[in-house]
Amino acid sequence: MQTKKLETWYLQHHLKFAFRQTTDPYRIWVSEIMLQQTQLETVMPYYERFLSLYPDVVALSEAQDEALKKCVEGIGYYRRFMLMKKAAIMIVKDYHGIIPDTYDALLALPGIGLYTAGAMMSIAYHQPYGAVDGNVIRILSRQYNIQEDMRQEKHKHVIRKINQSLIEQANPPDYTQAMMDLGRTICKPKNPLCEQCPIAETCQAYELGIQQTLPFMSKLHSVKEIDYIVLVIFSKDGFVLRKRKASLLEGMYEYPQYESESIQHVINMLDDQGIIIDVIGKAVEMQHVFTHQRWHMHIYQCRLIGQKIDTDWQIYREDEINQLPMATAHRKIRRS
Repeated sequence: MQTKKLETWYLQHHLKFAFRQTTDPYRIWVSEIMLQQTQLETVMPYYERFLSLYPDVVALSEAQDEALKKCVEGIGYYRRFMLMKKAAIMIVKDYHGIIPDTYDALLALPGIGLYTAGAMMSIAYHQPYGAVDGNVIRILSRQYNIQEDMRQEKHKHVIRKINQSLIEQANPPDYTQAMMDLGRTICKPKNPLCEQCPIAETCQAYELGIQQTLPFMSKLHSVKEIDYIVLVIFSKDGFVLRKRKASLLEGMYEYPQYESESIQHVINMLDDQGIIIDVIGKAVEMQHVFTHQRWHMHIYQCRLIGQKIDTDWQIYREDEINQLPMATAHRKIRRS
């Protein structure tokens, strides 16, 4: 693969974003964490807001958990930001607030894996450490006609080795960001713009006309379907919420919900706990899709009649709810 042609193309056509205008490792770290599992267009307003509230490692290390979750509400995968805070605390404690500039030290921080460490080392510190994501896997699978299953780690390792050999011949920040942009704009999963590709002449898949079949990815397991009874419960003082304890969306606020298809079953269960509710009207049906789950939510408006003091339910006024971190699946309930 001709890395020089790729870099020349990047310098002429690269996408211009705020995090491209800096070599500050903190800002690059924030952008790379936000771009995990999230589209670029979605990330940009969150990126600006995050930096306005947490402009450096020290500020992030001192963030209140609920304020941090509120800042990124709606972007999903909230655990990554809790891990960022843990990493920031470690950086303040062990590195006097300065993000380490070695690959192994970055990998030792919570939430920083092979890709993020490689991206930070190459972009912020100009060191030849490869960063392999879906874009890189797609580009190199097509360039070298690699047809093995890219869901298997052993085949991803082959891609990492190829990518590492290429970045060692290149200018690290330009190469890493060029691969990102090429995958986003030209070597796309569907309908790649091969005629515009700066490295098309070395692409074996393009020569064979099989570029749309690569990379090969075996089918994922089916999405888990879950039925929930969701209770939007109000009293004279406001609405009932609770903080999630499950690993998915942990620490986000929600209306009480229970894995069940029967509202009567939930009413009876609550009654056994000393919680009395009055259901008002029929259920409203909503769905919310996560990567591996689809929630079928049967939403009931309810009035709170009586509640034991030792439950994990709390009552909040509507203006207070707007200030709490809440998962999109439940935030949209109030908008419906």
